Amino acid sequence: MNRIGPVQLTNPSQDSTCGFSFLEIAVTLTVLAILVGIAVPQVQRSLSVYRLTTAANLVAIELAAGRTLAVSRNWLYEIECNTTDNTIQVIDPSDAGNYPRTAKPLGSDITFNSVPASGSEIRFYSRGYARSGTIILQNGDGDTSSVVVSASGMIEIQ
Repeated sequence: MNRIGPVQLTNPSQDSTCGFSFLEIAVTLTVLAILVGIAVPQVQRSLSVYRLTTAANLVAIELAAGRTLAVSRNWLYEIECNTTDNTIQVIDPSDAGNYPRTAKPLGSDITFNSVPASGSEIRFYSRGYARSGTIILQNGDGDTSSVVVSASGMIEIQ
């Protein structure tokens, strides 16, 4: 008969080769914290520029809608930039209370830096041409984006 000698059981938690040491975890977390500290401001900056681009696209879309309305309805339409509420809206100057489109807000952190002066608002005429003008938008970081309308009615974001 074979006899089995005494069996020695080991506790895996006492084995020095299992898991990570406190020092390894501390170094990893320190490197991770440094990387996050570098990345967060860049992400915030990218979001601010993205909001500005989105607002410029919204302004261009509203301008294009005003031009389309003018041509399709054979009528004069203006673009109203409300610098108090930071909204843009297509209006019919001959029918002040009946707006063809609702006011569109620019979004958080975006303001009008410059709009055409009163009396020289951007207008679209029934043939598609326009009273030219430039709308400049600005975000909280000071970046700007311009939406330019030429006399021919072309709309360009710069």
